[in-house]
Amino acid sequence: MLAKLFSWIKTGFPQVDLVLSGNQFKPGDSVQGSFHVKGGLTHQTIQRLECDLFKKEAGRKPAFIQPITTILMNRELDSNEETQYPFHFVLPEDMEQSSPDIAYVLQTKLVLGNNRKTSDTDEIRITLLPH
Repeated sequence: MLAKLFSWIKTGFPQVDLVLSGNQFKPGDSVQGSFHVKGGLTHQTIQRLECDLFKKEAGRKPAFIQPITTILMNRELDSNEETQYPFHFVLPEDMEQSSPDIAYVLQTKLVLGNNRKTSDTDEIRITLLPH
C-alpha cells in the first residue's frame, strides 16, 4: 500500500535534470549540457528520455517548436543510482528574442515502465545581441 502511495505522489520516482552550459543564447547557437538521471526509492525501468523545445507567450498555450532528442533505453536503474547523458543541439535561426511576453523552455521527460513519467523544465533566453 505504501508503494502505491509513493507511486501516486511520485516521491519515489527517478528524477531527471537537464544541466546546460549556460542559459542565454542567440538563434543558431549550439547548446550543450547533459541529462542527469538519479534513481528513486526503488529499482525502475527507464524506457526513454525525451527533450522538446517550446515557446511560451503570455496569454497563449505553449507552442511546440521542435523535438530536440529522444534516447531509447529500456534500461534498469537501481535506487539512488546516478548517471549522465551528454546533450547537444543547434537552436533554429528564426527564433524571436526573449522578452517579458516570450520565453523558451526545454521540456525533458523521463518515461518509465507502465508509461509513468517524470519531467524537468529549463528556461533559456534568446538574445539577438552578442553575449
